[in-house]
Amino acid sequence: MVKSVVILCEDSPIGKNSAVEAIRMGAGIMAVGDLDKCKIIFMADSVYFLSKNFDPEKVNRDAPSNIFRMMELSDLEVYALDSALEIAGINHSDLIEFDNIKVASMLEISKFILEADVMYRY
Repeated sequence: MVKSVVILCEDSPIGKNSAVEAIRMGAGIMAVGDLDKCKIIFMADSVYFLSKNFDPEKVNRDAPSNIFRMMELSDLEVYALDSALEIAGINHSDLIEFDNIKVASMLEISKFILEADVMYRY
């Protein structure tokens, strides 16, 4: 039986819905599944989605407020890769305010993947 899921998201949130779909998938899995944990890991350009300064409306996309609300309600664990944040020039203080967002190293993320029963990649 599947007890833990990791969802990796790497694509830029500009022009793609990967980040939003990763959260929707995680929330859906948590809502209907008998899971202990669902971790969503933002790597590469997807970390821009977690920035307070990201404004999708400037590129004719929907505001992510409903998605952020879904993150809060679904008890997802959300991680951002530390090196991706550094490359993007995003500091911890630049991340959206959400209690379940944590910054993790590649070593920690590798461990999450190895320990998960299932992994999805967006």
